[in-house]
Amino acid sequence: MNETSRFAAGRLSTWRRAALALPVLVMLSMAGAADAGGGDAGFDREGIYAGLFAGSGRTRGRSVDVDGFSNWGMPGFTVDYHDAGFAGGALIGKRFAIGRLPLRFELDGTIGDLRASTDQLDPEGRDETVESEFRWIVTARAGVEHALGPVTLFASAGLAAARIDNSVSDLDRSVGPDGMPTPWRFDPDDSFHERATEIGWVAGLGAEVPLAEAWTLRLEGSYLDFGRSTHYVNRSGDGRCGPGNPRRPCPYVIENRLGMLRIAIVHRFGA
Repeated sequence: MNETSRFAAGRLSTWRRAALALPVLVMLSMAGAADAGGGDAGFDREGIYAGLFAGSGRTRGRSVDVDGFSNWGMPGFTVDYHDAGFAGGALIGKRFAIGRLPLRFELDGTIGDLRASTDQLDPEGRDETVESEFRWIVTARAGVEHALGPVTLFASAGLAAARIDNSVSDLDRSVGPDGMPTPWRFDPDDSFHERATEIGWVAGLGAEVPLAEAWTLRLEGSYLDFGRSTHYVNRSGDGRCGPGNPRRPCPYVIENRLGMLRIAIVHRFGA
């Protein structure tokens, strides 16, 4: 991996640690406030709730050309790609308390237009495109909340599962007998399209305000990370993965992450 890739990977690792630590710190500070006697204003809202949400999801992908197959001779060449799209879905949860500490457990499901792509795998030829798409996402989160007057602040974290499409599409052309370039054609051997259910983690922060006796309005931001997966091009093994490398299938490492901002209408049952 080159210096630029190592620096980017180190920066991402630091960001991930901060993202994991922040919700924990917020939860601990809220728990301390509740133990001090200031966190019981939301206890009358215990029980089961459900809601609908809509918002924006920003798909963040990263492709690592391990051996320098596309950008020839650049092992570890890394490309980041991202795009924003609509996200919507439904949630159901339960509020409860342990002692003076208000807690919640929540499940949600998301669908939408959540994809991103780039044609920079080979920055010169630009004939190879990587794309990632989230088909659906389900999360299970546990969290803590704290009431400040009419506003309820909360932090949550947990597990996430997503159906993700990752693909690389390669186009080739050659020179015909007349000396003119032939039309572009899809090269299936130097491409892949793979769909899998990936498991990752989610962390989020949000706030709720009452609309009516049994209804609340929520604004929430979340970050989801589904780690990395390895995929192969040159699957027949008839080409080299980079200068001096043996003839074999050539790996790409794909990382899938997602940031979401959503607004929800939530109804509490039994109000």
